[in-house]
Amino acid sequence: MAQYADEFIDRLHLVWGDGFLSPGGAEEVAEVTRGLDLKDAAVLDIGCGTGGPSIALARDMGARVIGIDIEPQLLDRADTLAQDAGVADRIEFRQVTPGPLPFKHNSFDMVFSKDALIHIPDKQALYAEIMRVLKPGGALAASDWLSGENADDDAAFQHYLSLVPLDYTMATASQTADVMRKAGFERVETRDRNTWYSNLAPQEVARIEGPLRDKIIEVSDIETYEKWLAIRRALAAAAQSGGLRPTHLRGYNPAGA
Repeated sequence: MAQYADEFIDRLHLVWGDGFLSPGGAEEVAEVTRGLDLKDAAVLDIGCGTGGPSIALARDMGARVIGIDIEPQLLDRADTLAQDAGVADRIEFRQVTPGPLPFKHNSFDMVFSKDALIHIPDKQALYAEIMRVLKPGGALAASDWLSGENADDDAAFQHYLSLVPLDYTMATASQTADVMRKAGFERVETRDRNTWYSNLAPQEVARIEGPLRDKIIEVSDIETYEKWLAIRRALAAAAQSGGLRPTHLRGYNPAGA
């Protein structure tokens, strides 16, 4: 069963803009990749969704991108948006199945992901695969939804998890860094973005409650709108309590590996 039905995609696009299924848009893509020279770099975008991040990487940074996802309806939209943005010649979108990445060793200068790794249960296998397809000296630059160190005891965070309908496997920053190092990454960094998002999330809720209300109901229905509003309120509370911690991840394949 698809986790991102068409009407759900429409709702997310209303909040975050065409091509984006999580917050921050092209500015957040630039923040995740800050300091990396991606001109003509071969980039893999894991969980590319409807293509917004891939488009930003190609259009704004000059990368050559392969975007992968498991749900075809996401890729159909991504293809259309890439055509509209004039970067279809620099992006290839592919549907994949869960499991090992369908690429040769040392294929990419950078592996990117924006808030999609949360859907992958086996983190050790995930980061080992990312390491495998990275060229020596290549970088992983990603953002992901992580949990706080005391999330098990955080009532707001646990309430959010009880409401959310998607399949999530969340880890803390320290757990994620440890898994990355075990996979062979060097210069591992985790950069907490909780302050940024705990300020942004209430603004998103206000837009959903106010100017976006009728548009969201138009693409879904009133029952869906009310349930989603409750989830978005719970998410904002979980971010503000510190249980939910959006985080940037960075690590490198050792040169000469």
